[in-house]
Order: sequence, then C-alpha cells, then structure tokens
Amino acid sequence: MKVVLFGAGIIGERCINEGIYDVIAVIDNNQAMHGKLFCGKPVISLNEYLKNYSAYKIIISTYKYHEISQQLIENNIINFSLAAKIYEDRNVPRDKDIAHGNWIKYLAERFDKPGIKILEVGSRNVTGNIFRDMFSHAAYTGFDYYKGENVDVVGDAHELSSYFDEKFDLIFSSSVFEHLAMPWKAAAEIIKLLKKDGYIFIETHYSFSSHERPWHFFQFSDNALDVLFPEKFGMRCIKKGCSNLIAGEFSEDSSEYLQGQIVTGLYCHSEYLGQKFKDIENSELDWSKVSLEDVSKGTTYPKN
Repeated sequence: MKVVLFGAGIIGERCINEGIYDVIAVIDNNQAMHGKLFCGKPVISLNEYLKNYSAYKIIISTYKYHEISQQLIENNIINFSLAAKIYEDRNVPRDKDIAHGNWIKYLAERFDKPGIKILEVGSRNVTGNIFRDMFSHAAYTGFDYYKGENVDVVGDAHELSSYFDEKFDLIFSSSVFEHLAMPWKAAAEIIKLLKKDGYIFIETHYSFSSHERPWHFFQFSDNALDVLFPEKFGMRCIKKGCSNLIAGEFSEDSSEYLQGQIVTGLYCHSEYLGQKFKDIENSELDWSKVSLEDVSKGTTYPKN
C-alpha cells in the first residue's frame, strides 16, 4: 500500500530506508524543505497533499505526533496512523533467526537429526501448536505439568531433573517461563539435564496480556533470560532478542499526567539461545553462590 509520511526526520528516514512502507512523498511543516528530496522522496506541504495526494493514507513519522494529529484533524483528514518506528526502542536487540514465528524452523534445521535428544518443557497442546513433528528424525520428549496431547512425561519443571536419567542435546520451551513461580530454579534444573555443548532455547513474554491467572508470575526481557542462564553455571548466550513490537499508550484509566502518552519499547516476545560450554557440579548450581558481578557482564546501572 502506497502511503505519504508526515515528518522528514529520523523516524521518517528509518521508515524509508528499511522499506517498511511504500512511500511516495513526505509532508513536512518546514517550508524550506518543500520541493526538495528526503531520502529520495519529494517533500511536500500539507496543502499540496490535499490537492494531489489525498487518496493516500498518512503515516505520522515524528515524535510530535500529538501536534501533527491535531493539525490533520483540523484539516478534516482522518486517514492517518502513527509509524511503528515511533514505538521502537533501538537499544533492544532483535534477532530474526530466533524471533517469534522463526525460531522453530531455526531449531529444526539444526537439531532434527538422528541421534539428537530433544526435550520440550511445556509441550502440552494448549494453543494448537505442536512441535513434535518438527523433530521427526530426532528423539523428541514432551514434558508438561499436566497430562494431555503431546505429553510424554508429567511433572513440575522446578524439579525437572528428578524425572530423567538421561541428558539432552537441546532443551526448549515456548510461552512457559512466565508461568513458572521460581524460574531461576527451573533454569538450574534445565542446565542439569543439558549435555556439554548442548543448547537451551527459551521464548517467553516481555510484554503481554495477563493470562492463565493466578499462575502468571513474571515477564522477561532478553537480558532477564540471559541472567537466568549465567556463565557461572556453564552457559554462554549465543543469541537473544525481542520481537513483535507493540503499539503502547496509556489509557484514560491511568494517572492524569500519563493519559494519552505513548509507551515505547514494548515487545510481546523475548528469546534466548544459549550453549553449555562447561559441565558444572549440581551442587554448584546454587543461586546463593551467584553475585551481581557474575550476571551483569561488566555493565552498570545507567547513571542518567
């Protein structure tokens, strides 16, 4: 769909250069820019839009969205929306390989092989997604808290290692960790069952609707997942990121000073892929022996 951007600035530049929209022109209130090119697109005035481009939807690509929205409404223009890039936090990593919708194919291509042992934690068919068939050549085991379709072993993930006398090449879970009351304990249990050089993949929620209460306990950033599998426990992060950007805004139910304000940096899913580079004695997989320095990786809390 062809669109017209409103805002010849950094957000508009990202929208054009990353090919998010099929942009045919850019509106800007700076008269000095009219008739010039912005990232190869003609810069026009709002009056020119009304004369020649009014059939095309406007995408607001500036942080002055409140001001621009009001300007458009005053000109009887209602066919507009905010650019997704306005909600983005550029400091949040995104990895296409393990992003939501891609990770299962990524894992299957690498681990669906004879002789590979795979354990899925939280395998029961709840949403219609069953991943057993993606690993038809490997030895797949499904583990869940309840009996049901696609479950081979029933038990509590906080005591995971007590149910098995074997180790796995890949242990993964999807939309499970937010429902674990003690995810740090489950993480240690997963590490116990992982072969040296084996992999762990976790997908969970960074920002999402409250669900399956009262057992909806935590939401995780990519960094939180990284912390759960520290080098102190023999784990090394290979990839991490967040996916599915959410358009956030404070509602009228919020504190008055927040109402209508945009909330940036909200991503539905967070992902972590780690590899076990060293076997650690089970007695050493003890969070009381982990310091802040062990998990902060040389970073400090921002001063500003």
